[in-house]
Amino acid sequence: MKNKLKEYREKANLTQEELAKKSEVSRNTISSIETQANSNVTYEIMEKIANALNKKVATIFFN
Repeated sequence: MKNKLKEYREKANLTQEELAKKSEVSRNTISSIETQANSNVTYEIMEKIANALNKKVATIFFN
């Protein structure tokens, strides 16, 4: 799954740690999604991250 998480996180001027706190998703999970190491991400996690970035899930994870 190609995603734009890192791009949108950086546009929001957030570190992985800051996004982790804001989304209530671990920094390790965010890191693994950004590096494409984790391709088995639940919709719930995608939704938490998208909400924290004020974006739609599809915008970050599917476009």
